[in-house]
Amino acid sequence: MIFSSLLLGWFGIFIFLIIIFTHQKMINHNEHAFLHLLMAFMYAMWFPLPVVLYHLLDSDLLLVGTVFGSVYLILLVIGMALQTGHIIFLMKHNNNEAITTIQGNYIMELLSNPFEGLANVFKCIWAIFLGITFWQHEEMLMAYLMFLFALFIFYYLFIILDASLIRRVKLFLKVKPNVFLVNIETMLFILTLMIYITQKV
Repeated sequence: MIFSSLLLGWFGIFIFLIIIFTHQKMINHNEHAFLHLLMAFMYAMWFPLPVVLYHLLDSDLLLVGTVFGSVYLILLVIGMALQTGHIIFLMKHNNNEAITTIQGNYIMELLSNPFEGLANVFKCIWAIFLGITFWQHEEMLMAYLMFLFALFIFYYLFIILDASLIRRVKLFLKVKPNVFLVNIETMLFILTLMIYITQKV
């Protein structure tokens, strides 16, 4: 199980690298749907990670974190798949503009924030449980790294609250969603876990 999970995990990182190096070209050719489809496959490749870490660390405490980690990945795959379908429909079947730009943006917002923000909060909760478990196993470097990633929970909560509240709070207005930051943070988080699992095999 661990070996096959490693193959899938590193393949997911390979997909991420493809996205980085071809992102601008795909955007220039309006291949937004294909870009989101690649991201859905990328997140799907990481499905086994929460379970593999649970078995490697053999901690009952981590079982709760494993649930949050699994839900996080499932939500992102669903979100990317729905965004792909939405973009495809607009590009191929909306020539008469039956769906206005405002309606299209509304649906895209519905499928991104707070949907993706909530998923990332679940990732941070997973990171907290990972950090505690690594601490119990006296793997201090991994524990500190997980706690560092867990701090992003405030960033994602601010984004969710700002998107959800009718009366906006000035403090939340200072935090803006940043696709680049979110993707880099996610990749570093997954890469850290993949390196850990790889050196344990």
